[in-house]
Amino acid sequence: MVRKNMKAKIPPPPGAKASAKALAAYFEKYGLEELEAAGYVRDLSAHEKKAMNKLAVENRAWVVVRKKERIQLNLAMSPEELERFSRYANKKHIPPSTLAKAWILERLDEETKEA
Repeated sequence: MVRKNMKAKIPPPPGAKASAKALAAYFEKYGLEELEAAGYVRDLSAHEKKAMNKLAVENRAWVVVRKKERIQLNLAMSPEELERFSRYANKKHIPPSTLAKAWILERLDEETKEA
């Protein structure tokens, strides 16, 4: 059930035909709490729940395979540095590890282009 709040201060989410870039921009700008308060969040239908469960099973298998193909890099940070970094990642709605990897790879690309 979608709850409509007449005082919604944010625009509705992009439609099903929106680009990945448009969706990413929207969900970076608005968090789940804001969407819920605006009335844009609803429970999944039985069909949607079934599809999500199927997708979850498929992705768990994919994650297991990917983990076998990867090597891990650990970084030591002070609690303050990690808190600051995590806050920034959360603001972007992505896991800190994903942000760290993206930044490292971007920098590596820059450095190798200059060399």
